[in-house]
Amino acid sequence: MGYDVERFVGYVNEGLLCSVCRCVCEDAVMSPCEHVFCRVCIGAWLSQHATCPEDRTHLAHTQLRPLYRYMRNDLMRLQIRCVFHVHGCDVITSLEALDSHEAECDYSLLTCSNTGCEVRMCRRELEAHLSVCEFGSRGSLGSDSKDSHACINDLRTELHLLRAECVCKVEELRCEMESRLDSQRRHMVQRENLLKNEVEELKAQLSCVMSDVCVLLAAERSRRQELEKAEQEKAELLELLKEGQRHTTPPAHTVPATPTADSSPGPRKSGSRSLTLDCIKRKSKEVTVI
Repeated sequence: MGYDVERFVGYVNEGLLCSVCRCVCEDAVMSPCEHVFCRVCIGAWLSQHATCPEDRTHLAHTQLRPLYRYMRNDLMRLQIRCVFHVHGCDVITSLEALDSHEAECDYSLLTCSNTGCEVRMCRRELEAHLSVCEFGSRGSLGSDSKDSHACINDLRTELHLLRAECVCKVEELRCEMESRLDSQRRHMVQRENLLKNEVEELKAQLSCVMSDVCVLLAAERSRRQELEKAEQEKAELLELLKEGQRHTTPPAHTVPATPTADSSPGPRKSGSRSLTLDCIKRKSKEVTVI
């Protein structure tokens, strides 16, 4: 028979259940068709049948083989309660360590070692019972009781030493973990400060870049305004030039008057025209330079 499923803590894979008793396999074996059984269960089955209990294929004792390694590992890692949990043992251990625990469990049932006494009790109560057992004689309590008490004292001493050693190891591990945590904290604080400094530097650089961008935008706006103003002046001068040309051009049917020596309008008109042309040229050069 296998282990009762109710004794296990956590999920139990159905592939680890015996196909005969439907319990978790004990001393598990596997058939060629990869069905799993307790060795005792499949032995009892094959004594009366020659087929697999699951798919009815032919099966013999010689065809049984151990579980795959990963299945055996999964089976041994299952967490199970002690068989004496009904008597008060609250230990939960792996299936692999179950036998060693139950062999030394304080709640395991033992029979009194005195002849004629059939009282069964927990291992932890045996010592107290032996001291008051009516079947025990003073003679029999001589060397045997002394030896048993000496063994118990030795076990207690060893237990205290193991506990002290465990406490020391736990303390060492705690100190080591605290040291690691402190080192990690210091590293994180230093890293945080470095990141803050980098952020501040980036902010300062960004501020400088924004200032430069603002200056460039202001200069660009000023250049555009100057360019628009120059274009406007150029347009006005062109209009003035066109108007001057219209006023100075004589009609086709009019005969020009012969200029006299004392007539001065001619030179004044030509002089104003050349002045206008010089202004237009200067403005065109200014626009081109801009």
